[in-house]
Amino acid sequence: MRRQRAWVFVQPACARGAGMHYAEFGIGAYTPSEAGKLVGTSATNIRRWLFGYSYAHHGPKTAQAPLWQPQYGIDQDEPLLGFRDLIEARFVARLREFGIGMPTIRLCLMTAAQIAEDPHPFSSAHFRTDGKRLFLERMGETGNRDVIDLKTLQHAFPKVIEASFLDLEFDDEKATRWFPLAKSREVVADPERSFGQPIVENGGVPTRRIAQVFVAEGRSVDRVARLFEIGKIAVKDALAFERQIGGLATA
Repeated sequence: MRRQRAWVFVQPACARGAGMHYAEFGIGAYTPSEAGKLVGTSATNIRRWLFGYSYAHHGPKTAQAPLWQPQYGIDQDEPLLGFRDLIEARFVARLREFGIGMPTIRLCLMTAAQIAEDPHPFSSAHFRTDGKRLFLERMGETGNRDVIDLKTLQHAFPKVIEASFLDLEFDDEKATRWFPLAKSREVVADPERSFGQPIVENGGVPTRRIAQVFVAEGRSVDRVARLFEIGKIAVKDALAFERQIGGLATA
């Protein structure tokens, strides 16, 4: 059993690599590459969204500012994202999938940040989206729900808005936990645990480590479950998640 417990407490990759001196418990820590895999985009996009970039097109260079202020700041030798940065990036990636352009996303993000008085509005407890328009939900002066269309700044009927991102948990102000595997609560990203790296909820074993041991132990779900003293469903969901982000071959 000693061998098993040594595996359970292996640190996440970002905790072992260079750049860990930036990481803080409770904030989460993800490299651009890790974040890109988790939200379904490239590390290049992550860097551009969080740290800005410049380009030249038939003229002098044009600078694009970051979409928001990263939790660890812009001036990083080895960039890291915090958990709220990850959720912001996830929203941006999803909105891009809906065909919403970056100028619109940038405008909405700026507007939302001003209304919510929160530099990470997409991970605010008050943010909602119907997939086509962006909304911010807040309490009106009369105590009724007040929903603002962030693109047009026109009021919209709350009934046309469905709460999105049901795989997120919130406190009164912000997203606090993310369950990244659809229809499952076995895998969680929680900045209070393992620097926010994906783990199984019960036991705290990193999904990455489960995938590694699964391969090393002859691809036996039963054996992995016994070694880590976790349920078979947790193992299967951890493996499904790792396949989802490309961390485990299907063969």
